[in-house]
Amino acid sequence: MLKIETVVCGMLEENAYIVSVEGGEGVFIVDPGDDYAALVRALAGRRLEAVCLTHAHFDHMLAAPGLIADTGAKLYAAARDIPALNDARLNLYNPSASRLPAPQGLRAIPYAQTLEVCAAKLEVLPTPGHTPGGVCLYAREEGVLFSGDTLFCAGYGRVDFPGSNAADMRASLLKLFGLPGDTRVYPGHGEETTIARERARYQL
Repeated sequence: MLKIETVVCGMLEENAYIVSVEGGEGVFIVDPGDDYAALVRALAGRRLEAVCLTHAHFDHMLAAPGLIADTGAKLYAAARDIPALNDARLNLYNPSASRLPAPQGLRAIPYAQTLEVCAAKLEVLPTPGHTPGGVCLYAREEGVLFSGDTLFCAGYGRVDFPGSNAADMRASLLKLFGLPGDTRVYPGHGEETTIARERARYQL
């Protein structure tokens, strides 16, 4: 069973998720935001094995360089978003909305179709629209989806940024709405929801 801890980070109130498997060793983080100190406190000395990005926007990854330097954790991102990791124009870095400096020198392992980390099995679902390489991480056996900025409670990610695409977003939402309705959705911002709850809001 997955244990999921939420750390709300920064001015944009981004949800960073510290994830572990009950009885397992080590943890991984989905989308570390820009509150490095809060994340270190939440880790409480546990071994961080991986940092998993749903997409490469600044508010979802600013603590990654420090955490990786501290722990040697591996960084995973979709291949199409890797160019944005260290490009302030593409990752939308905004110093007025950030506690931490823009990322530099980040290197990521491109996702395959699945990722096994800390005894968790994740399906990597390509969900472009908000960014070209946006993904959702789906723990099918647990009925859990980390949706990044693709799907929120009562909303979805903006499509007016560099690399965004409204048609891709529509297709990505349709893909997610095909998942079981009781799937618990852990979004990049805002409260937890379910696929059934969000599917009922839209006519796509």
